[in-house]
Amino acid sequence: MTSGLCLLTAYDSVQQPLAAFTVPRMQAFAQAHGYECRVVHGDDWKRPRGWLKVEVIQAALEDDFDFILWMDVDAVVLRNDVDIRTAAVDGADLHMAWHGPDTSEIMAADFVPHFNSGIMLIRTTDWSRAFFTRVWETGQLRHPWFDQATILHALGYDGCLGLGPDRPDEPNRSRLAHLDTAWNSIPGLATAPDPIVHHYAGISNPSTRLRMIEADAMTAALREHAGAELRQAFARLFSPWREDANMRDWVTTERDSAMAERYALQAETHAAQARLKAVQDSTSWKLTAPLRWTKELFSDR
Repeated sequence: MTSGLCLLTAYDSVQQPLAAFTVPRMQAFAQAHGYECRVVHGDDWKRPRGWLKVEVIQAALEDDFDFILWMDVDAVVLRNDVDIRTAAVDGADLHMAWHGPDTSEIMAADFVPHFNSGIMLIRTTDWSRAFFTRVWETGQLRHPWFDQATILHALGYDGCLGLGPDRPDEPNRSRLAHLDTAWNSIPGLATAPDPIVHHYAGISNPSTRLRMIEADAMTAALREHAGAELRQAFARLFSPWREDANMRDWVTTERDSAMAERYALQAETHAAQARLKAVQDSTSWKLTAPLRWTKELFSDR
């Protein structure tokens, strides 16, 4: 006998360090609301890491749940005081957070508004099964957002992908509802005032992401019972931290690139010097020395 909602996450060995901090928070959240928590860990996936969520969601949709709550493994649950089932919209089978200036504080100049698939509330229906089957069968588009790009394409949101104009008449849109950004607040990119979940998407440096997740997860229990004003103040700290960390990463990358170019030039110079020395030490060079001296003598005259 299964519970009404399955909180689902999955990860591989590369993501194991993240899971060590995020999964316990997910498990505590599930226990607080009577969800089943299903954590899938492995390296034997049918597709690259960006697609593992679709693989496990399809499997979970075949079980006897009312809802599937998917959470990326880089998501930190900050509060256990709200049951996500209260966010379910009648008639909607897929709920995702829209990250745009109308729903979030956008903190990146080049940010493209879009639905984010890092946290999804999915109603178990025939439509959901067919939708994720279609996403899987469509597969990878020419876009770096992996499954998220294909999900957006299946919903008719091609504009944010650079794949053409949006298709507002896409039938799948009638089953989509907005999930409050508090459930999917991305520090430094698109944030909610009093987040329930911090999602650390879009951080290219693995060590930076791990440090931020560790700090957030290890202090979340101390903050979740504080007042909303204190929670909000603390949550805001993570956005400038991310910005500072990204700047440090950029400076480090530029420094390493410059040093690599310098070392490459030095290596090339040393190799040329070695080749010249090898020629000068050769027997043929020594035998032709008188000819060179004669040529230099007459050149000077």
